[in-house]
Amino acid sequence: MSSADESLAIGEVARRAGMTVSRIRFYEQTGLLAEPERQSGKRCYRSEVLTQLAIIDAAQRVGFSLDEIRDLVWGRGDPAHERLRQLAIRKLPEIDELIERATAVRHLLAVCSTCRCARIEECRLLTEPAGPSRDQPAEAALKRRITGDASTRT
Repeated sequence: MSSADESLAIGEVARRAGMTVSRIRFYEQTGLLAEPERQSGKRCYRSEVLTQLAIIDAAQRVGFSLDEIRDLVWGRGDPAHERLRQLAIRKLPEIDELIERATAVRHLLAVCSTCRCARIEECRLLTEPAGPSRDQPAEAALKRRITGDASTRT
């Protein structure tokens, strides 16, 4: 029997994929993996399932939802590279926004790390409203908190 024809029990698949058995069962229940054949009531996987699990894992790491991964894996007739491209195009703005927020938060934490307020109730970085006003976009509100008057009291 060649390695491509190899039949693997769920525990062996989990071990080789570095996942739990329950995670693999979950992927089956949610339609990310096809139900495997059964022998004497036990799941028997072909070795290709390891590639499928690696694809699912990679897609989750880049932030694709289970529905997006299902579309990627099972598709609707269009080529896989086109499905991946479309998902990536939709995901990039979300990632850009996440990076922007993380950068602003990192900067704010750096400013907070130099706080010298005697009491936390006096710290303008923490007591001023965090959200933007109707007239002030979120980015301007955060910049004001990071670089404005609050920096003189920290």
